[in-house]
Amino acid sequence: MDSHYAVLDCLQRNDKLTQRDIARYTGLSVGGVNLLLKKMVRKGLVKLEKVNGRSLRYILTPQGMAEKTRLAYQYMQSTYRQIVKTGRVLAEVVAERPEPVERIIFYGPRDEVLEILKIAAGNLHIKHATASCAADLAGIDGRNTLVITWQAGEEYVVLQGIEVVNIIDRL
Repeated sequence: MDSHYAVLDCLQRNDKLTQRDIARYTGLSVGGVNLLLKKMVRKGLVKLEKVNGRSLRYILTPQGMAEKTRLAYQYMQSTYRQIVKTGRVLAEVVAERPEPVERIIFYGPRDEVLEILKIAAGNLHIKHATASCAADLAGIDGRNTLVITWQAGEEYVVLQGIEVVNIIDRL
């Protein structure tokens, strides 16, 4: 998710965080957090309050809350569009095959992409299985089977007569 959102989310959860704390929670550098906070103060999203001579407190303003909500909404819309597109592309890949696809094997790590692909296959009423390493693919009957991957370079894995398609290349 967006680094602006991550910083705003940290501040909403705890306004006593230092820049170092925010950097640790968001995975950003301290310098990056510093730049973002300065920008957010200028935009009125965050208010600076001096706690003592050396410490500052960053407080999320109502504008900052609205911006966080806007960013979350935008992220959800974008994610939904990508999920729909992934399903559409999977349907296209299946339809392009000269013979009917009876089974899809999703070859790659057990991650969010796999979950999206499993939902898409279910919507297409196609049986599917998963494989996370080449050994899992050994002995697979290639008739009417399509292997879908989403990892760079995996589409070049040679499987006895089984076509491997990288879905990411089609998105």
